[in-house]
Amino acid sequence: MSVSPILLEIVEGTIESSRKEMELQVERTARSTVIREQHDYRAAVFDRRGRGISAVSSAANVRPILKGFTEDIQEGDIFIWNDPYKDGGISHLPDLCITAPVFWESQVVAFIQVYGHTHDVGGMRPGSMVLDATDIFQEGFIIPPIKLYERGKLNSALYQTILNNTRYPEMLQGDLDAEIAACKIGIRRVSELVHRYGLEVVEECFDALLSRCAQTLKEEVLPQIPDGNYSFEDFIETSGMSSKEGLEFVRMKVTLRKQEDHIVFDFTGTGEQVNVSINCPAEAAYYVKYLSSILRLLAPNIVMNDGQKDVLEALVPPGTILSPRFPASCSNRHWTLFRLTEVGMGALVKAMAGGGTGSSDTRCVTTIVAHDSDGQQFLIRDVLGGGSGARSYADGADCVTANVAGRNMPCEFFETFYPVRVERLALRADSGGPGKFRGGLGYLKETRFLRDGFIMIADDRMLLQPFGAAGGMAGQGSVYLLNPETEKELPIPTKTDFVPVSCGDVLRVLTPGGGGWGDPLERESSKVLDDVSLGLVSIVSAKRDYGVVIDPDQRMVQEEKTQELRARLRRSRSPLPMIDRGERFRKLIAENRISLTSED
Repeated sequence: MSVSPILLEIVEGTIESSRKEMELQVERTARSTVIREQHDYRAAVFDRRGRGISAVSSAANVRPILKGFTEDIQEGDIFIWNDPYKDGGISHLPDLCITAPVFWESQVVAFIQVYGHTHDVGGMRPGSMVLDATDIFQEGFIIPPIKLYERGKLNSALYQTILNNTRYPEMLQGDLDAEIAACKIGIRRVSELVHRYGLEVVEECFDALLSRCAQTLKEEVLPQIPDGNYSFEDFIETSGMSSKEGLEFVRMKVTLRKQEDHIVFDFTGTGEQVNVSINCPAEAAYYVKYLSSILRLLAPNIVMNDGQKDVLEALVPPGTILSPRFPASCSNRHWTLFRLTEVGMGALVKAMAGGGTGSSDTRCVTTIVAHDSDGQQFLIRDVLGGGSGARSYADGADCVTANVAGRNMPCEFFETFYPVRVERLALRADSGGPGKFRGGLGYLKETRFLRDGFIMIADDRMLLQPFGAAGGMAGQGSVYLLNPETEKELPIPTKTDFVPVSCGDVLRVLTPGGGGWGDPLERESSKVLDDVSLGLVSIVSAKRDYGVVIDPDQRMVQEEKTQELRARLRRSRSPLPMIDRGERFRKLIAENRISLTSED
């Protein structure tokens, strides 16, 4: 490396601070709650060749712009697009993407990009997340890469046409303007960097940052994974998405092929594309970026950029849910993406004989559609997380969401701007998978509706559970109940696009816990007592799952009885599995509703 290490740190710090500044701009000024309140957006910096320099594993890329406008990019141009079939890493229509070139001395030197999940882009149902869509034309308007600004001048006709194709134009306008303003910040910051150090030096630093990522993977990550082939599979729940298809589960399978200086994620065996909206139109390179997140566990300080492509590779057969043919529907492809990292983690657990983590499922969404006091239709998407999987050295985190720096919607905001009342919001006791390290806990939330309307339920652990690893037990799966513990109680067992609700109805949501890691009987009894004291684990679970006997009156561990119970449990149980998928899965296996092609 010929670049000064100090200068390299300055350039990297500038790029990362620019990305964060852009994201703060979006957070401050966007209008959709899923962007502003719950952080479903990304900003990124790319070099002139389209290589991602900033550390955002799930960011889209700028290839559609490079491919379509190589000879026609001018200073002041700003592009907009959301077409999932342009190999840009935008994989469903609500993710409107803004891309802008950075110029220096009349030449493109970098690209800035921001995208966020907007409230609505048309389609069959409010919110543009149509469970039973059979093609992409039913999910909203499709924008190919096109100039929204040309040489700094707004294409007003295009801008108004986009706003005319959404149910909530004010929301969308705020989101678009926020993304455009954020891109302009990125342009200024990269321009300042080039002005200060010169283009040649900055581009040399870009190359060095990419090389450093690849080198870190080779030197720190790969040596921790034994060479060999390791297969794992999991399932996406499609039950309830279509009455015509009759599907309940779609398989996703990966074989992690570890070589001395390379990893291949081979998705042969993954289910074919389907006529419901879980298909994910993306190229293999995008999946590499997504999968790289699981390797941060082995090198926490790594800045994961496009340098990873020199070390990591994905093989995806055509025509699967990971490689659908146009015009397959894809609005709910996020379950496919989240399962992608879970099967990757499962393969890593097997490769490292217990390394890695328990499973997580951190995207549980309830959408409410109703009319306000002025008769205007509104949509509010309540994105709740779940518990993350436990690790070989620590418990999982409670109530995390899949979004980067994601968070739940504050109850005060929810109740102030929408006709709902949050009557209970708590951690869901006993939801984390038991283990030497416990899985994180999910939510318990009860919401009362103050208007008639309907709700949509979008969750992917309603029939299955997040798996436990290395002897740890599976976390609890989701539960949805309308009007619980009343004569009108109605379980909602699967995904649904339409459940009518009346003023006064209450929805109880129990989101998944993370999978545990390690033998639960090896968990320190003092930690189990702490969990019981905090209401995270019940006394029943402490005894049944951890073998810890607690005096309910004095709230103390009865050590002698605990040692006796643990010894008896060890003698009577079967050998602990490397992967525990939970009671729900075992029941489905017994009913012949699901099957595995590779052993756990």
